[in-house]
Amino acid sequence: MLANALPDSPHFAYLEADVTLGEPGALAFGALTWRYHAPIGIPYGSAQGDPAEDYPGFVRSVGAGVGWRQRLYRGLTASAWAFQLLQLYSEDHQPVRAGYQLFLQARVGWRFHVGEPGFWFEPAVAFNAWPIEVGRPDLFREKDERWPSYFLFEPWLNLGWSW
Repeated sequence: MLANALPDSPHFAYLEADVTLGEPGALAFGALTWRYHAPIGIPYGSAQGDPAEDYPGFVRSVGAGVGWRQRLYRGLTASAWAFQLLQLYSEDHQPVRAGYQLFLQARVGWRFHVGEPGFWFEPAVAFNAWPIEVGRPDLFREKDERWPSYFLFEPWLNLGWSW
């Protein structure tokens, strides 16, 4: 993730592996972690980056998920994911609290292969929702309730190797 090079990095890491089941589809497994300092439902252009929206600390998400990827047409792919995330809430001068989040994602992208088997890259756009969140501290909940529990049009650029 390019944002990992910025001074206030989200420390984002993502690893995905899939198994092709039949010609057009694949069962996928993913693991991810990232850190954020403000609600993740803030839409582009509104209050993103506004310090008034920041949490009194940060959230570290760690988890794993399962997904299904479908090849649609000449490299066009669509996938659906469900991630189970442990939410670690770090408040200023408070012990870390743990919570849970169900994170759902739909992605549409175009996979370009450079050799077969071999390297590939896939620019994509994701649509995210988190319908279940439990264990949030009150100050985090107050900030989250001002924004939707979904985020549309998140850009992705996945890189990978197939064999």
